[in-house]
Amino acid sequence: MKRIAAIVVCVLMLASTAMAQDQFESVSTPPEIFQAGYIQVVGESETGQSRYKAKRAAKVVAQRDLVEVIKGLNLIGGTSVGDGMLEVDAIRTSVKGFLQGAVVVGEEYVTGEGYARVALRLNLRGENSLYNSLVPTLQQPPAALKVEKLPEFKPQAAAAPAPQPVTYDGLIIVVEGTGFKPALANRIIAENQNILFEPSKVSPQMLIERGCGGYTTTEIKAKTLLQSWGSTSPLVVKCVKVQKGTEAVVSVQDATVIFEQDQKSNILSQAKVVFVL
Repeated sequence: MKRIAAIVVCVLMLASTAMAQDQFESVSTPPEIFQAGYIQVVGESETGQSRYKAKRAAKVVAQRDLVEVIKGLNLIGGTSVGDGMLEVDAIRTSVKGFLQGAVVVGEEYVTGEGYARVALRLNLRGENSLYNSLVPTLQQPPAALKVEKLPEFKPQAAAAPAPQPVTYDGLIIVVEGTGFKPALANRIIAENQNILFEPSKVSPQMLIERGCGGYTTTEIKAKTLLQSWGSTSPLVVKCVKVQKGTEAVVSVQDATVIFEQDQKSNILSQAKVVFVL
């Protein structure tokens, strides 16, 4: 019995250590951020300070680092959030409010050396999130975001594929090995340069909840994520190339299938889209 109790204590100690490590783990590169669904930064104060001053200083450092990470995220096309802040007033205003949604997920004070660490997290999706702040901006016309406006995709009779045997209710875009970069507003474009998917096609509520879709590293993970969104029969499409780093280009035939399935299942307006990186 004592042995069992000792094992339980060891397991709990290991779990507690792992949780403490996660609290202070940075999530700051775009692939990590878009897969995890949040940004996490850790600020550290200088040594030789009181507990209050050290924690306050560490939080200021974390806030500064958080803004720098946000600025480096891809916004749309070849534009970063930082670029957008310079050119679009609405983006600059939104960035100022981002920090209000950041929460402290870990903090510690090292008494002997008089310094503190504070971990801040900002969710990409959901209430008080990055997308929540950016929805009004992302749903403006493309010109307002300094990105090229493309004609809407419409199927052509000559390009129409054979009728699909099933109705698809989700979309998986395989971009693995193409140099594709996750962005706050990834777009899907047909080879004829007609637009299939961009933020304006997503309902505001879904844009807050799901952004412009999800990001995983395998088709299995993509299907699991779509299942959590109510999708049981996803369409899998491999992009033919990537342009501007963040725009996945698909064949006209695949674009036609996506368009027709969207008419049946509202795949795009519900952002039931997952990119496999």
